[in-house]
Amino acid sequence: MHGERDMSLKDSLLQGVSRLSNELVPAAVRTAGAKVEEFRQRLDHLNRTLAERALPGDRKGRVSELSLQRKARDAGQQESTLKVVDGERKHKRTR
Repeated sequence: MHGERDMSLKDSLLQGVSRLSNELVPAAVRTAGAKVEEFRQRLDHLNRTLAERALPGDRKGRVSELSLQRKARDAGQQESTLKVVDGERKHKRTR
C-alpha cells in the first residue's frame, strides 16, 4: 500500500516541478525582462532630462553644431559641409 501512495506522491511532485519549470519560470523571466526594459527606459529619460537641465540654453546650439562636425569627421568628411556623392557607380565591383 505504501508503494502506491509513494508513487502518487512522487508523481504529484514531478507534475508540480514540471509545471513550475514549464509555465511559471518562463512567465517570471518574461515579466522580469519587461520590468528591466521599463526601468532602463525610465533611467534613459531621467538621464536626458538631467542633461537638458545641466546645459545652458545658449550652449545647446553650439553643442549640436560640434556634434554634427564630429559625426561628419568620423564619417570621413574633411569639413562640416555636405559632401556631394554621385549616385551612379562608374565601375562595377568584381569579386
